[in-house]
Formats: sequence, structure tokens, C-alpha cells
Amino acid sequence: MELYPTREGFLGELAKGFTFLEVARIAAGFGQKLLEEGKGEVVVGYDARFLAREMAEEAAGVLSGMGLKAHLLQGPAPFPLFGYALWTKKAAGLYLTASRKPPRFQGVKLRLEAGRPLPGEALALPEAPPEARGGYALLDLRKAYLAHLVESAGELKDRPGVVYLDAMGGAGGGVLGKALQALGLKAELRELHPLPHPLFYGVDPDPRPENLKTLLALLKAQEPPTLGLALDGDADRLAVYRAGGEPVREEEVLEALRKARGEVQGDGEGGFLFPGHLPEKDPYLAALLLLGVLL
Repeated sequence: MELYPTREGFLGELAKGFTFLEVARIAAGFGQKLLEEGKGEVVVGYDARFLAREMAEEAAGVLSGMGLKAHLLQGPAPFPLFGYALWTKKAAGLYLTASRKPPRFQGVKLRLEAGRPLPGEALALPEAPPEARGGYALLDLRKAYLAHLVESAGELKDRPGVVYLDAMGGAGGGVLGKALQALGLKAELRELHPLPHPLFYGVDPDPRPENLKTLLALLKAQEPPTLGLALDGDADRLAVYRAGGEPVREEEVLEALRKARGEVQGDGEGGFLFPGHLPEKDPYLAALLLLGVLL
């Protein structure tokens, strides 16, 4: 399989179409695009996939070597945190992820700024990347993002109950629990597969029922008030399940979110964008709002 462009960047199979050389070529092409656009700062992030950190380091080095001020987001980092970094730094971004694809795939999501994706077809890749590599700064915005998430959530209906969250071994574990604690909510969170795992515990990191056997088995034994949630590999999408294991259709999820907050946009694939919060999708804010409606 070759490296091929997507609506947000590129995708390929590790060690075949997607290699360190291709990462460097993508970073070089992206860096040239940023220089042409007059942008001088870029954030690089990565998910939980095999060699994602090392490839992100290579990309950050290439971008820095081209004269851009490069930051490497400490991770694995969920995509909403990456979006928050771009938004607060007013920077462009390159994020290593293949999202919901099987573990053997890797890719990049490119942003000219938060909420402004760059299609791979819009990028000219050099035959060979530049040899120069520059230094980059490590960036940790987890506490700042959590504070922003809590502020955006505001005052929520506090309903007791049990919430299962399957992070699927992706980049999204650990955030929701800290948000619940900061908000002082009564719901008990039980996280499944919260630690990053390059093979996603043997399943594709796509929160479909066939990939959530543990979560659904637990939900089948539960009575309301219980809610099941699941994130995809880079944590920009959310799947919702009731006690008993029944999936909640996205139309119903959107209706519940609008009841809790008002303005929200769904992409039809489990992604929810909240104007006034971030220019990128955020499943954590969606999850917090749903607790007061569906739990």
C-alpha cells in the first residue's frame, strides 16, 4: 500500500507507504507551505501508535530545521488537547495518527490553524527531505486544557450513576476522570483500557460494537443509571451506549447535547464540535454534557 492523501493529511501502512522518510517528506512539504503562508510556529503531536513519538520527533526536527518555531506536545496526547494547543499558541499543527484505522496504519492530520485542515492533495512533497534538523521545545498543556474544559462545561446537572469509558488503548485515557473530579460530580467513572497501547489491546481503535466486547459485556449486566462511552484511537470521536449495551444513535446524542448546551455540530461519525469552546471536535465536553441528560 502506498502513502495516499486524505481530507486532513496523509495515511499509509507502517513500514510500507508510511516510513520515517515519508514523515520527513511530509514535514518538509508542510513546512514549506507554512512559510509561504507566513506562519512561523507549529505544534507537533502524536497518538498511541507504534513509533508515533519517534516519528513526531523527526517531524518536529525537520520543521525546526526549516526555520519554524516547533513545539512537541508531550504525549500520547488526545486530539482535543492538540487542538487546544494550536488554538492557544495560534500555531499550525501536525499530528501523527491513523485515527480509527487498524494498528498497522499510521498517518498525519495537518492543520494550518486550529479547525483549518489541510488536505494532502494541497501539499507538494519534495523528492527528498532537507538534511538539517533543528531543536524543538517540549509542550505540556494538559492542566491548561483541563481547566478550559471545566470552564466550558459550566454548571452541569449532577446525577449519580455509573459511567464506563473505554479509551481502547488510544490517546484518550485519564482526561474524563480528572474533569469529573474537578467539577465535583457524583457519577462514578470506571475506565477500561485507559493506558496507551500500540496494538490497542488487539482490536481496531474504532468504537463499534464489534470492537467493544468488554464494555458491552459489562453494560449487559447493568441497570440504569448507567452509561457506556467509548473513544477512538486519537480521541476525537465518541460512541454512546445505554445500560444493557444498546447503542445510542447519533441523532439522539445530538438532541441530548442540544438540550444540555444548545449549539453543537455533529459530523455523522461521532464527532461533536462546540462553538465557543474549541475550533476542533471534543468528545470530553460531549461526555460531560451527556451525563446530565442520559445518565
